[in-house]
Amino acid sequence: MVGFGAFLSLSDTNGQSHRQVYDDALMYAREAERLGCDSVWINEHHFMGFSICPDSLVMASALLASTKKIRVGNAISLIPLQHPVSIAEKAAMLDNLSGGRFDLGLGRGGYPLDAMVFDMPLDQFGPSLDQGVELIHRALSADYVDGTLSNGQPSLWSFPPVQVYPRPYTKPHVPIFVAGQTDHTMGIAAQRGLSLLLSWHQTHTERESVVKRYDAALAAAAHKGPRPVHVGSACVHIADTKEQAIAEFTGRFRDWLRGGRTGAFDKTAVDGPYGQALKDILAFAQKKAANEDAMVAKLMANNPIGSVDDVTAWFREDMARTGTQRYAVFVDVIGEPRQALGNLTRLLTEVAPALGVCAGLARI
Repeated sequence: MVGFGAFLSLSDTNGQSHRQVYDDALMYAREAERLGCDSVWINEHHFMGFSICPDSLVMASALLASTKKIRVGNAISLIPLQHPVSIAEKAAMLDNLSGGRFDLGLGRGGYPLDAMVFDMPLDQFGPSLDQGVELIHRALSADYVDGTLSNGQPSLWSFPPVQVYPRPYTKPHVPIFVAGQTDHTMGIAAQRGLSLLLSWHQTHTERESVVKRYDAALAAAAHKGPRPVHVGSACVHIADTKEQAIAEFTGRFRDWLRGGRTGAFDKTAVDGPYGQALKDILAFAQKKAANEDAMVAKLMANNPIGSVDDVTAWFREDMARTGTQRYAVFVDVIGEPRQALGNLTRLLTEVAPALGVCAGLARI
């Protein structure tokens, strides 16, 4: 079974009010369900218009309440900025409230401003992801969880054995998807039979390499049961020709990426106690701005943007090389709801049939 899901950016870079961004997200979710998508996904960011969704679990709750059958996933809960037990508790609540329609995405992020505000050193972001995935999985699948890792070492969080309530509705636990590419992270995911979230920043070759390394870790863990189903993310834009698609999408795509270049903060604060750290953030943003053309060209080349034939060929190659069976495609980057929904409709009614999916449905 291969499914298409709608990935919502919740961006304010198109000039609408923040209330309108949320209203549009609820509308997109209902329309995705009506059109036959199998899921809707949201991301999580702080201090930037790239995505005004600082708590993806709160947003997931609203999307689940506004729909009836479609799955809702968050991509991702930023583990370094939260306590793993708190994430597990909220995920179990959403799992119960929705009757098992929630997918939990876990990752680390990595924006320096986040690290400063939430008091988690950047060099701890990697370890916190690996440890947090282990603790959250245990909290949702075992009777008790404490702050000790499976190797007997203390985690970054110290707490006594507790039982998370509510207990998950879905057995053996809420579906968990991990956004991580290091061998250690994939080993932790594979040992527990957890799925991956594949990045839309990567080429087919890079995604294929991630999946192969995960499969090796899965074999080493002697995993029993069906192979975990990964979710691949992608930016999709369809037009009658590739040239037209690029022309329509480039400007909006560029504006969207600019909204995520750095966090929003008072630039006069560079003269205060956080001065050097904030100056480093600004310098990093300026470096990214200087390479903007190359970055935009690379990301657009890595994603299915073009005619129906171009987009179909992209998905066919990705499926063949990575074995991906579920996709989360960005819907609202283009900005205008009518155009965004038209893009999603073309994906489901023109690209999907070419891939062997029944017209109007998002599943094989």
